[in-house]
Formats: sequence, structure tokens, C-alpha cells
Amino acid sequence: MAEDRRTVVAEGAITALATKGARGLTHRAVDQLAGLPEGSTSYYFRTRAALLQACAEHLVARTLRVMGPALEEQARVSLQELAELAAQAVCAWTAEGGSLVLARHELLLESARQPELRQTLTAASGYLQKWLEDRIAELGIPAAPERAAELIACLDGIALAAAVTGRADDDALARSVTRVVSGLLADP
Repeated sequence: MAEDRRTVVAEGAITALATKGARGLTHRAVDQLAGLPEGSTSYYFRTRAALLQACAEHLVARTLRVMGPALEEQARVSLQELAELAAQAVCAWTAEGGSLVLARHELLLESARQPELRQTLTAASGYLQKWLEDRIAELGIPAAPERAAELIACLDGIALAAAVTGRADDDALARSVTRVVSGLLADP
């Protein structure tokens, strides 16, 4: 039961980050957003740093769950299939009002001053980047590490813009992502 309560708190923290920003992430706000009795969040996560760390870990776990099936598939993918996977990822990140993207960016800003938080977020992004590098290299595209980093930055920008401005429909997001993937991974 305690693990379930920790998950509820972490979800509430993601909601707080997405809706109130990092300054609005308080134990009391998480209790209210998660529908928990006052003091519940501080029982499980005594400090703000511990709450941020739990939020980062939960966000990473949710992201890997969303991407899991595609990441576990080690078969080669075509450029079109890669674009489709990228579009699915962006649509998943921007679902629910873009809460995952907004919370992630709040955590990224906080991680500039908190090494443990940065380490958690960097490990997850490194895993995703390595997977993408391998797929790009399999396509015979040169400079796979640089192209993967550029592609991730562009996809992140598309997702953030959709979350901030109000999510465009999935078809429009998919078209944008396909253009970016095709453009960045085309022969120079």
C-alpha cells in the first residue's frame, strides 16, 4: 500500500509541476491535487528535494512505459517507421494537456542546481538517445550521435510548443514530427 501511496504522491507532484510550476510544488499542494489527507506527502517525502527526486523518477518510469514497446524492439526500422515512432512519442508526451512535457521542463530547470535530480534525468535521456543513435546508424546515416541529439531537441521543442500553446491534434503533430525526422535525417 505504501508503494501505491508513493505513486499517488508522485502523480500529484507531476500535476503540481505541470499546473503550478516549480514554485508551486509544495507538500500541501501535492496533498490537495492528489486528494490525500494533509501531511501525507511530507510523510513519504520529508524534503522538497526528496519530492522532486520522486517526481523525476516517476516521470522517467512513465516515459519508459510509454516508449517501452518501441525501445524493446531491436529490429531495424525504416526512416518512415522511425518517424511514426517519434510521432507516437510526441503525442504521448503531449496527452493530458502536456503535463509530462511541462513537468519535465520544470524538473530540467530544477536539475541545473540539483546534481541528483540531473543524474536521474540524464540517465533516462541517455538511454533514449542511445536507442535513437543505434537506429540512425542502422539506417546508414552518418554522425548518428549528433543527429540523435538534434532530433531529440527538435522533438522536445515540438512537444513543449504543443503543451504550452494548447495541444494540436495528433495528425498535425504527426505531420510536424515526420517533417522534422525526414529533414534532419536526410542525406546532407
